[in-house]
Amino acid sequence: MIQAVLFDMDGLIFDTESIYKRSWQYAAAEQQLSISDDFYQQFIGVQDKECERLLAEKYQQRIDMAQFIAQRDAHFHQQRQQSIQLKSGFDVLFSIINSKGLKTALVTSSHLDDVVFNFAPTPYFSQFDVVITAEDVIHSKPAPDGYLLACHVLNLQPHQCMVLEDSNQGIRSALAAGCQAVMIPDLLPPDENLIGKITVKPDLNQVIELL
Repeated sequence: MIQAVLFDMDGLIFDTESIYKRSWQYAAAEQQLSISDDFYQQFIGVQDKECERLLAEKYQQRIDMAQFIAQRDAHFHQQRQQSIQLKSGFDVLFSIINSKGLKTALVTSSHLDDVVFNFAPTPYFSQFDVVITAEDVIHSKPAPDGYLLACHVLNLQPHQCMVLEDSNQGIRSALAAGCQAVMIPDLLPPDENLIGKITVKPDLNQVIELL
């Protein structure tokens, strides 16, 4: 029996992943470098520091990382000011979860200030029972730390919790924690080796039938 629903944020609740990708690619192009769509796939659902490490490993001395970070962040914040939309179905799903008396948690690789900014135009941030951000864990997704911490704070066993994720990295994190995992793909389809281990739904509206 499901006792809680644990949400990722970027690409699941908010349509932010496409903005992130454009900002990373923009900052790379400013240094005559390239981040292909395929290479960017490994960044989805992962903390910035790990993504930056992968990028530095790829380009080594050819990239000025301080300049890259500054230009990426400036571009992202400029794009984000134009408003970030909630993904279809979130408001209805969240309402139904609350009506059933289920607990909720937000488990994201983003930092708290970005989380607060994204939720500011909505009433939802204060309605989560638990919020886990990048500041709360040492190891980011695909490590299970964030979801295990959320389960601990909720005083629930992982198998009692349903995780909703849009990324393969996030799904691996949920499975490693022992949670029930549901993928609502955003930029990427599920990896072949995950098929059969998870439930896949096209959007958040279709998650309601799983509750």
